[in-house]
Amino acid sequence: MIPAVALPCPVLIADIGGTNCRLSLLAEHGAAPEALARISTGAFPTPEQALESVLSTLHTRPRSAVLAVAGPLHGHSAQLTNAGWYFDGPKLAQALRLEQGLLVNDFEALAAALAVLGAEDVVTLVAGQPEATGPRLVLGPGTGFGAAALLQRGEACVLVPTECGHIGIGPEDPAEVKLWPALSEGLPRVTIEALLRGDGLVRFHRAVAQQSGLAEPDISAADVTTLALDGNPAALMAVICFWRLLARVAGDLALALKATGGVYLAGGIAPRILPLADKATLQAVFSSKPPVEDLAARFALHVITADAAAERGAAAIACEPARFGLDDPARLWFA
Repeated sequence: MIPAVALPCPVLIADIGGTNCRLSLLAEHGAAPEALARISTGAFPTPEQALESVLSTLHTRPRSAVLAVAGPLHGHSAQLTNAGWYFDGPKLAQALRLEQGLLVNDFEALAAALAVLGAEDVVTLVAGQPEATGPRLVLGPGTGFGAAALLQRGEACVLVPTECGHIGIGPEDPAEVKLWPALSEGLPRVTIEALLRGDGLVRFHRAVAQQSGLAEPDISAADVTTLALDGNPAALMAVICFWRLLARVAGDLALALKATGGVYLAGGIAPRILPLADKATLQAVFSSKPPVEDLAARFALHVITADAAAERGAAAIACEPARFGLDDPARLWFA
């Protein structure tokens, strides 16, 4: 039977990306999800084994689950875009002894979080002139690049997952034209996700190093961020270029949705490089959209700094699936 009000508690809440799987437990409706574990998605061959490794340690097993996964959904199944895990909802429910369950895209959960986050959970980069009832867009770089929208009509919400990360992209100004050969090296197709994700920072660092005639050290995205925060010139320039492209793409996608409710940057990267965000530069790039500058000037740009935002969104869905339009039998594992 479809739960009219909420999924039965306790509810397993999972935010599952290409690198990490974060698990929480919602003990009762209206409570904050309690953190359980963080698992590397490469540590287990299947999600069933990964989740059971944690659930087997609990005194009380969950009765239901909301799994937010970084990949497109196909009915009751999903495949992680940047990792090998495949999810079959009914099969997973049987393996984990769950009464009910729901798969959502990870940015679908983040879009739901926009309905429950407060002003203290975000930092504003561009104030804009947001409309309280306007469409809101959440996007951001992580292992990949995700985006989803929240459309609100009174208390009812519509979540719109997308695959915007796979849109093609090219250079727009002379600085990007100079960097583009190195940025696009080895890519069969240059997409938003190819450049605006974790290893995109490495591409930017390589491109800056080549332009500056510097030897390119073999470093990770985390290294680029750390070096940039320490003032390393090449790393700092790489992060600045990354920020500029992220703001440009955010403004372009805001136009696609007419996101007058605001644009929100999510994921693990944006909060880490937030100290290196030059608000004046980002506002110029974000809002410079001729011939529709007047519309673009209305868009606001924020960074979500709250911990476990996707899990909070998934918990909100678990408590009120009908509010988010997710009480449809086509979405639930059992009906």
